[in-house]
Amino acid sequence: MILQLGTFDYLTAPAVRLVNTAPLWAALPRLSPERPLARLLAVADTLRREDILAGFRQVATPEAHLPSGVLACRLDYEEFIHANVQAVRYTRVYLVLDSVLGEDATLALLGAYGVQAWPLDHELPRPFARARVYWDHLQSEDGRYFALLRSRNNQYGRLLHPQTLHSLLAQEFPLWVALQVSTYTAGETAALLRQKSAMALYGEGKTEESRHESALAVEGVQVVREVLARGEALHAARLYVLVDGETLAECRQRQEIVRGACGLDLERVYGAGGEVEELFSGSVRPQPRLFSLLGSDATRDGTPLTTSGVAILAGSALSYRRRTEQRGVMLGVDRNQAPVILNLFDDRAPSYNMVVLGQTGSGKTFAVQLLMMRHLLLGTRLILIDPQGNIDLSFLGQEVYQRSVLGTSQAAVNVLDVVQDEVGGQVELALSLLRILGVHSGQALERALLDEALLTLYMPCFQQGAPSPTLGDLQAAMERQAGRYQSATVREVAERLTLTLGIYTRGSQAALFGRPTSVDFRLEHAVNVYDVSKLPHQGLGGNLRTALLAILVASINQGIRRRRSLRDRAPILFFVDEMGILMRDAVIAEYISSEYKTARARLVGMIVADQDLHSLLGPRDEKGLHHGVPMLANAANVLLFNQKDSERARVQEHFPTLPEKVVEVLPILPRGTCVASLPDDLLIVSVLPSDLERIVFSSRMQDRERAREIVQRLQLELERSR
Repeated sequence: MILQLGTFDYLTAPAVRLVNTAPLWAALPRLSPERPLARLLAVADTLRREDILAGFRQVATPEAHLPSGVLACRLDYEEFIHANVQAVRYTRVYLVLDSVLGEDATLALLGAYGVQAWPLDHELPRPFARARVYWDHLQSEDGRYFALLRSRNNQYGRLLHPQTLHSLLAQEFPLWVALQVSTYTAGETAALLRQKSAMALYGEGKTEESRHESALAVEGVQVVREVLARGEALHAARLYVLVDGETLAECRQRQEIVRGACGLDLERVYGAGGEVEELFSGSVRPQPRLFSLLGSDATRDGTPLTTSGVAILAGSALSYRRRTEQRGVMLGVDRNQAPVILNLFDDRAPSYNMVVLGQTGSGKTFAVQLLMMRHLLLGTRLILIDPQGNIDLSFLGQEVYQRSVLGTSQAAVNVLDVVQDEVGGQVELALSLLRILGVHSGQALERALLDEALLTLYMPCFQQGAPSPTLGDLQAAMERQAGRYQSATVREVAERLTLTLGIYTRGSQAALFGRPTSVDFRLEHAVNVYDVSKLPHQGLGGNLRTALLAILVASINQGIRRRRSLRDRAPILFFVDEMGILMRDAVIAEYISSEYKTARARLVGMIVADQDLHSLLGPRDEKGLHHGVPMLANAANVLLFNQKDSERARVQEHFPTLPEKVVEVLPILPRGTCVASLPDDLLIVSVLPSDLERIVFSSRMQDRERAREIVQRLQLELERSR
């Protein structure tokens, strides 16, 4: 059985991941039908810019289908990759295990241990298919030379630590590394310890140095006994390293480099053809002819290590992590200068959603816009709510880009628009919006009168497909109610509600609220920007802003549903900034959270952003839970930009898997750098824009003009090349 194991970054992973394989090594006698034997294979290779471009082209929309403005962006992006991506060394790690369990059960067991593993979906990388064996090297059919090194049984004076193998794996030439582990039986362990103890006690020399070494050996045996008493086992571990070269001299030179880089003492293996064949095959059972040569204890050959020691050595191989994802677009580079490639619509992810947090000026909005524009090249439809009015993508062309400016008399939004699938939910949402606008205060009689009027207005919409009612229709319904009731109290409340509605139907806010919606929510363009910079700001009519943002988000989600009903299957990225504003009302927060949770079913990735968790989470409900908690629970991707020092405890509370050392750097992150928590990775990423993207997302007018000039030049180059 061959499984591929997930690697991790030593710098950002929790310390416990370094020893997560310990239960596996301890369980070998129960898992293996014959000999308790397993092998880790680590293949070191290089990720090049050509690999990144090839992966991008596999998922990108073909050039022939792109409008000229988008095609210019693609040309700029590919030039950016050529100029900025460096070759990066990385490893792929495999577990070869002869298990009594089936593959699915073994994967589940490894998952319970905290070890990421997947079935092998490609051919196991091997150094060669066939080779001729010489006494001190091998020569493959294509003329390359190979030599095998292995760790000595005696590693006296060597120290195991989580980076023991990192220098080895970082070498700039191909390497094939195998860590073979077998487990001693209880009887073998007892016999070995008695032998070591006897040698230490009765093998004392006459010099002070030899007596000191003997005392250390006795002490070491006692330490091992204590460790075994705590439930660990004793194993034989041996590391093998296969190196190659174009010439025999180069192969020998690389052997010496490897011996100096490895954290263990290595020796040459002569006549290594049989061992190479065994080590890099898919079986852990020694081949009969080799087994007969090496003897019955061949699988016990190696350095005795406790379970913890083997786990640290295995963790050293697994923790040399370099991100190797290629199918997607580049966000930036991590601390190892490896390109961070994302495809938010990767089917392996539990959701397509993202949460982005960052103080003003930290670069969070710029990063989201950059990521979304690059996803446009993959055929993704974009929806952006622009709180600052800075986004101008008109260079993409009218057939691609549509911009709607809210908060003006030309862009009315009807807060009573039908955006729910059930009439009860629609009435409840309308009541919440009306309370935010100050039409009612939540008293029972007010709610009852409005509920009756709204239900009467909405029933034709749900039963007969009638247009959505307006606030003017609601005001007329309340006027009729005021004249129908005999109770003076009821009439007084109905009249007060009618009078308050007048602010939005005939008064100062009538231009914004008093007419049917005139904003286009058909989402027929590839890029749809909704500029909300002219809406009232917090503190100056903040409730109006909240209500309009809420109905805007709801109307966009309804527009997405209509697109899906028309068989539009293009992935959609929907970016909502200032999300915390919408989390302050329980009903609206519940609606938004429900849309966020079910977005994957509609092939939608919702990206929500705010300054910090305090703002995003909103107040607590009657159960003591923050309204925004479901957002965090349903976000597969999280980008954390600079945070105040006072936010560290809150970040640790709501992101408990983040190592403390990562949380500590949040207050000192420079602009454009973030902690990226992805479904399969945890990285510190520097966001990298191209020169064009830096200008496109600038708020300066002169930069926008420069962007148009650059795009026009790129379009001209494309036309000439055709």
